[in-house]
Amino acid sequence: MNIISFFDQITDIFSAIGIFIVGSLLIIQTTKLFKTTKLRVFGLYVWHSIFSLVYAYVSLTMPSDTTIYYISSLNILPEFNLGTNAVIYLTSIFTNGLGFSYLGVFLIFNIFGTIGLLAVDASLRHATIDKSNFTKFLAFIIVLLPSMNFWTSAIGKDSIAYMSTGLLLWASIDLKNNTKLIAFSFICMFLVRPHISALIVIAFTLSLFITKILSPIKRIFLIIISLVGTMYLIPITIQYVGLEEITSIDLVKDFINVRQGYNLTGGGGIDISSMSLWLKLFTYSFRPLPYEAHSFLSFLSSIDNFILLIILVLSLISGINSRQKLIPLSSYKENRWFLIIFALSVMVISSFTTSNLGISVRQKWMYMPIILYFLFLYMKIKWSDPVKISKI
Repeated sequence: MNIISFFDQITDIFSAIGIFIVGSLLIIQTTKLFKTTKLRVFGLYVWHSIFSLVYAYVSLTMPSDTTIYYISSLNILPEFNLGTNAVIYLTSIFTNGLGFSYLGVFLIFNIFGTIGLLAVDASLRHATIDKSNFTKFLAFIIVLLPSMNFWTSAIGKDSIAYMSTGLLLWASIDLKNNTKLIAFSFICMFLVRPHISALIVIAFTLSLFITKILSPIKRIFLIIISLVGTMYLIPITIQYVGLEEITSIDLVKDFINVRQGYNLTGGGGIDISSMSLWLKLFTYSFRPLPYEAHSFLSFLSSIDNFILLIILVLSLISGINSRQKLIPLSSYKENRWFLIIFALSVMVISSFTTSNLGISVRQKWMYMPIILYFLFLYMKIKWSDPVKISKI
């Protein structure tokens, strides 16, 4: 049992309630941004908050990074740095600065995760706006998945990274009007996972050479800014992931082999060193499956993975059976090239360096929402008549 608890004193109960109320008011303000209703955003906020409460309770009964972040924030802080230290510094604002309890800080990070959830929900509603009722139902089920809500509701990097991914996805659907939102998303990712933020800049830069959504002048300006940003980010990324002394392809291979040996202990450890590329991608994205579950949380994740597989299969089948051409990556409004380059980059790199399914079920939500967006975008199942997008 950890030395911390939900509340240290009775006032912590009222502060937690106050945080939830303030969070509700903030979340409701996003209805215009995500083109939805107050009822829908509040409902998803409550749903996500339930998982935050469950996570907070579970983290007190078993080893968890969340307790480490919280306890570390109460101590004298080290020199500011990216990644883990950034989360500790942010947590310290709410512990040392505002005196919030463990659950109170959980509810703060829950707001970050909820914003990401609302962005993903808005994106999937956009992808299925002209699709059948059945497809819309599948998209809504995805938004309610326990894995998507549980791992993104806690103190730590995952809630902030998920918010970043969700906002990147939503902003890219209307690039002309959301360049500032993309910049904000990048900053959020840079603070907690700078190596992923480097992929954001690289993918965005490459997409600007392909897409013609923006005017030539604006594209040239953004390309210059992105190239400068890439030059600045590469040294930071190299230092962050420990690649300073790697100067050859052989050393890169050795580094990957070493990374593949990390986190093999425990129920989620799995040897990926001898797997093919496609099996690594499948393992990272869709395992554990139900027959591989070794705990209750693992079983819930396996059910979610099974649902994700169903979405993948249905999208592939509908695409094969459709007589129409697939939706092109080039769009007059959406920066789909950026999304697909970024998502595939994160998926491939992560699948090569992560050998623990417990980690993959959390970190895959940095790219999985984008993959799901494309799966629903290409899905053409006609098991019910298409309807107009719901107002709820």
